[in-house]
Amino acid sequence: MPDFKAIMVGKWGEWGKGSKEHRCMFRPCAIMFVVYVLGIFAILRANFNYRDDLVRVYNGVGGWDNYGRHISNIFSRVIHGDKYLTDISPLPQALAALLIAMAAAIVWYIFSENKRFTLVNLAALIPLGLFPYFLQCMSYKFDAPYMALSVLVSVAPLLFWKYGYWEVFGAAAIGSLVMCLTYQSSSGIFPMLVVITCFGKWNSGDKMKKTLTNAVCSAGGYVLGLVFFKLFLMPEVGSYVTNSLPGLRELPAVVRENIMKYCYYITTDLKIGWLALIFLVCLGFLYVMVRDSKRKRYAAFFMSITTLFIMLAFSFGVYPLFSKPLFAPRGMYGLGVFLVFIGLSVSMAQKAYLAKAPCIILAWCFFVFSFTYGNALREQQDYANFRIAAVINDLNSLDIMTDSGKKELQLSGNIGHAPALENMLKHNHMVKRLVPTQFQEIKRVEEWKFFHYYGLKKVKWNWSTKTGENFQKLDLPILKDTMYHTIRGKDGRVLIELK
Repeated sequence: MPDFKAIMVGKWGEWGKGSKEHRCMFRPCAIMFVVYVLGIFAILRANFNYRDDLVRVYNGVGGWDNYGRHISNIFSRVIHGDKYLTDISPLPQALAALLIAMAAAIVWYIFSENKRFTLVNLAALIPLGLFPYFLQCMSYKFDAPYMALSVLVSVAPLLFWKYGYWEVFGAAAIGSLVMCLTYQSSSGIFPMLVVITCFGKWNSGDKMKKTLTNAVCSAGGYVLGLVFFKLFLMPEVGSYVTNSLPGLRELPAVVRENIMKYCYYITTDLKIGWLALIFLVCLGFLYVMVRDSKRKRYAAFFMSITTLFIMLAFSFGVYPLFSKPLFAPRGMYGLGVFLVFIGLSVSMAQKAYLAKAPCIILAWCFFVFSFTYGNALREQQDYANFRIAAVINDLNSLDIMTDSGKKELQLSGNIGHAPALENMLKHNHMVKRLVPTQFQEIKRVEEWKFFHYYGLKKVKWNWSTKTGENFQKLDLPILKDTMYHTIRGKDGRVLIELK
C-alpha cells in the first residue's frame, strides 16, 4: 500500500521504502479475496434480488442520500458507469470481496509482528467477510461494495500510527467521516481496533506514552468525523429506524434496552455450537494474553477481561444510542469483526494449539454456512416465483380483471418460506432472519416484485397504509379460492389473501 504521507510531501525515497514494507500485505489480500469470493459463490449463483435490489433493478435509483450515504451515491455512478443504475452483478459483490480482503490484509498487518501469513491467520480473518450477519451485506447487489468500503476505511487509519500526531488525527477523522458516508453500521470497528491495539502494546510491555497519545488523537479524529457528519451531512431519518437521540435522562435506559435486544438477537440467531466456540475463542484470548504478558498476571487478566467487554460494547457502534436503532443482521456484523480481532491475537501466539483450534473450527462453520445460506436464497426465489405465477394465472382467468377500467390490487398475508426450508429453519434461526420471502403484504419492498416485475395491465398498487383504505374490512366476495391463496373482489377492488 502506498505511503500517502511520503507522496504528499514529495519524499519519494521514503515512499519507496514504505511501499516495500507494505508489499507483504499483497499475499494475504489475494488469498483472502479468493476465500471470500468462494464463500459467497452460492449467493452469486442464486442471483437473488435482495430487498432494496428489487426496487433498484426496476427504477435504477440509488437513493442512499436518504440515509446520508452520499459517497455510496457518487461511487455507484462510477461503478455502474451511469446515473441510472443497472444490475451489473456479480461485479459489485466481487468488488466488495476485494475491499474486505484489503481490510483483512491491513488488520493482519497491524497485528502481525513477523509478517508471516499462516493458515490460522487465514481462519481468524474469515469472519470479516463471511460472518453470518455480514453475509446479508454481501447479498445486496447494489449496496455491497459501499458496505465493504466502510469496513476498509475503519481499519486503514491505524496504518498512520507510525507517523506524527496530526497524521493520526487526520486519518481517524477522514476514516470516520467516509465510514458515515458509506455505511454507519461500521461505526464500532475503529474504536475496537484502537482498544485492542492499545491493550496489545501495554501487554507486551511497551512504553505507553506514544500509544496513548495516538489513542487520544484517534479518538479526537473519530469523534470529529461523527460530529461533522451529524451537524452538516446527516438527514433526519424516521422510518423503520431513526437516528434521533433520546434525552439525557432517558439515554441510560435506552442504551440498556438496546444492548439487551442486541444480545437477544445474538443468542437466538447464532447456533448453540457457534456460541460455545465464540466463548472458547474468548477463553483462548484470555489464556494467551495472560501467558505471554510482560505485566503481572493478575493485571494482565484484569485488562484482558476489560478489553473484551469494551470491545463487545463497541461492536454495536453508535446504534445503542439511538431511540430506534437498526436490529437487522446487516447492522450487527461488528460482532464478527470483534471475533476477527481476538482470533488474530490468538493466532499470532506461539504454540497454544488448543486456543487456536476454536478459531479454525468456527471459521469452517461460517464458511460452510455461507453455502447453506446462498442455496436457501435460491430455493426461496424459486418458491416465490411459483407463488407469484400462480396468483397471476388465477387473476388472468377472472372476469373482473378483463373488464374495462383500472383495478386496485391489495395483498394480505405472507407466503412464508419455501417448504424445502422448513426443517432447516427449525434448526437454524439465522437462515430465517436472513432469507426474505419476496412476496407478502406491505413490508417496504416485499410487494414490489409482484406489482412491477410482471407487467400487470390496468392495475394500481393499493398500499393501504398510504391510502387509508384496507380492503380486508370491506367483506369482498370470493372470486377464487385455492390451496395457495384466496382472491376477493368487487367494483374494481381486488384483495389477494396469501396462505
